[in-house]
Amino acid sequence: MRLHIQLIAETPTSTISMLTIEGKPQCWILEDGFNITKIPGKTRIPPGIYPIVKHTSGRFFEAHRKKWGHSFVPMLAGVPNYSFILIHPGNTVEDTEGCLLPGNSAHFNGRAFMVSDSSDAYLKLYEKIESALFENDEVVDCQVSREVRMGA
Repeated sequence: MRLHIQLIAETPTSTISMLTIEGKPQCWILEDGFNITKIPGKTRIPPGIYPIVKHTSGRFFEAHRKKWGHSFVPMLAGVPNYSFILIHPGNTVEDTEGCLLPGNSAHFNGRAFMVSDSSDAYLKLYEKIESALFENDEVVDCQVSREVRMGA
């Protein structure tokens, strides 16, 4: 299964993208803004194709296990110069710490992008990733595109 994250718009501090699975829209993705020089926890990841693996330690894992009974948190592996790029709920760039935040809707507050209904979007996405990894024993990866597509 391949997730595809397509850049839609950006500000200096935030990036909003659309996440699709097999070409079908799933949710919005909020990330930090672009910076030529990587700033830990403040810079979006570069384009590429990254495997999604099961992250089973740390505060997000413990919180998700306690709240929802999850056995892992989805994490993008092999991102050059980045580590612990998780997919988890959050609504603003203050929540990202360099991670990917899913949302059912996207908004612009005049300074930065934000997403809404993040927990709901995350839970739906988690279910699809979990099903692919556990039930179907599929490889799950994430293709990140940074060029803006205009039109269809």
